[in-house]
Formats: sequence, C-alpha cells, structure tokens
Amino acid sequence: MEVQLAQMIQQQWRCQVKSARSRRKALLLETNKGPLFIKGYTSQARAEWVVSLSEQLISKGFDQTLEYIYTRENRPFFFLNGKYYVAIKPIKGRDAQYESMYDILQTVYCLGEFHRHAKGIKGGPVFETESAPVIDKWEDRLQRYSKIIERMKRSHSLGTLEKKIVRFSPFILQEAHKSLDIARRSPLAEEYNLALQNQCVAHRDLASHNFLIGSKTYLIDYDTATYDTPLVDLIQMVNRALDEQEWRFDIFAKILEQYQLSSSLTEAQSALTYLLLRYPDNFMREVIGLYEGRSGLVSKKIDAYLTMIMKNWPERTRFFQGCEHFYYFENHSDSSIVV
Repeated sequence: MEVQLAQMIQQQWRCQVKSARSRRKALLLETNKGPLFIKGYTSQARAEWVVSLSEQLISKGFDQTLEYIYTRENRPFFFLNGKYYVAIKPIKGRDAQYESMYDILQTVYCLGEFHRHAKGIKGGPVFETESAPVIDKWEDRLQRYSKIIERMKRSHSLGTLEKKIVRFSPFILQEAHKSLDIARRSPLAEEYNLALQNQCVAHRDLASHNFLIGSKTYLIDYDTATYDTPLVDLIQMVNRALDEQEWRFDIFAKILEQYQLSSSLTEAQSALTYLLLRYPDNFMREVIGLYEGRSGLVSKKIDAYLTMIMKNWPERTRFFQGCEHFYYFENHSDSSIVV
C-alpha cells in the first residue's frame, strides 16, 4: 500500500495501520482499532451511491448489509490520486457455497429480504435502454462469446479445453438464441419499467462469495446495484445454484418457495424465472473471462467449472422439457410470447 494512502487512512479514520493486504478489489487493513476494509472508486457518484444504498436499506430495516464509516470530516469518502475511498466495517462470516443446500436456502432468503426492503430507494443509477437491461447485457455477451468461438475455430493450435469449448458451442449458442428470443417477447420490459416506477434496486452480481454466512447471512458488494427488476437477481442466482445442483427441479421449487417467504412472486413471474434460466450465462461468462483479450494459463478452477456445466447438460435439458406449456402465442401476432 502506498505511504500517502496509509497516511490519509490514519488521518481520516483516526487509526494506526499495522498491515494491509488485497482482498476482492479492496484492502483489508489491520489497525490498532481492529480490522477495516478500504475500497476505492474512480467515480464520486458511484462511491456516494453504494454508501447511500446501504444506509437506505438499514433505515428500512435490512441489517444484513454493509456498514460504512464516515471520515473525521463526517464525509462518506476521501479523495486521493483520482480515487474516492470508503471505509467498511468487516463482517464475520464465511463465503456461501452454491453446492451446499443449506447455503442456498440461507442466501435466497437473504436475497428475498433484500428485495423486500430495496424499494423506494432514492438516487440510484438508471440504464438508458429501450428494453430491459438484462436483454442488452445478454445480447452483448452472446456477441462477444460468438467472436471468441469464431477465433478458436480458425486457430490451428487449440488446447484440450478450447477443443471442448468449440465442440460444445453449438449447444450454448442454440440455447442463448432461444432464450433471448423468449426474453424479447416476454413481459420482462414491463417488469423493468415497474421496477423503475417503484425505485426497486437489484444487486446484479450474485456470485456466491457476495453472500457471507455467519450469525446471519449478509449480502455485500453493491458496485453493480442499480434500478432493475428483482427477477434478474433471482434468475442469476438460481442459474448459478442449479449448475452446482445438477439442475434438479425439486431444488428449483425449494428455492422459489424459500424466496417467497420474504418476497412474493406472481405465477407469471415464477414462470418467467423458469423460462429465462435457459440463457447459458455462466458458461459464456467464464469463457469470455478467460479468452477476451487476456493471456496466460487457463485456470484449473474455471476449467473444472466449465467441465461441470458440460457434464450436467443432459440434466439441464431434461429440466427444460415441456417449457412450452409456460407461454402461448397470441393469435394476432407472430412475434409475441406472453407468460
């Protein structure tokens, strides 16, 4: 850690820094007053937003969130060398694991509580889009993934993992196109507009490590949080959990049941969640992370994750059998699917 940054931290939070180490795009400091997290943002608006969101959630009764510590000047951050630094109270707990059913139930209940309280939130960022933001995100991800696959096909020196990815790509591309078609013709845009009207915030990055399980379960890291339909969070979380749980329908049902202990879903929203789970987001995200402009060795962990998804594909296919029963085509239009 830079000497100037350490001095500013000691001055602004009246502590003595003993040591510092990087952790999840932040610094974990050991000080004479105990541990402290410091995180820097290049945008003042983003630093102000994450602090404001947590404070509004706490004021509404959601205490399973981050707590920020103001500076000696009673400000939520300080500025140094192009970054806006905030301080966060550490949370005691372990990372959740989606291969654990106990952890899944803990985290989905926490997510439901988050959504129940994350309404009427002031000052959040808004996407400039004519459709639901998740559709734009999925279309961009599909385009980037497709370019990577085309490059791999033209290469004459593919490794073992690359060959498996190329062989498997027709299944991924087919599912991505099919689920995007359903998303475009579904009520997802209406769900998004309703979220805007009610100022509902979605987290939008529900990797298991963004839940900490201790005396209670905490949802952390609001860097991507913005106004959006809660369904995008539920879809993302269930998708990641079911990849780990071999796409068992009984687990899907338990997740929805647990979520609704906190936040209610209509039958149409439950059906839409089921239909849009089909987008193969996890596979494409990992491939893009590995091969889009990056160099170096392929991570064994990501290799194992992609291999797991491919291995569980038959179970995934069975999971979506009969999905046509969840939507119908309007007689007056060939381009509309209504859940």
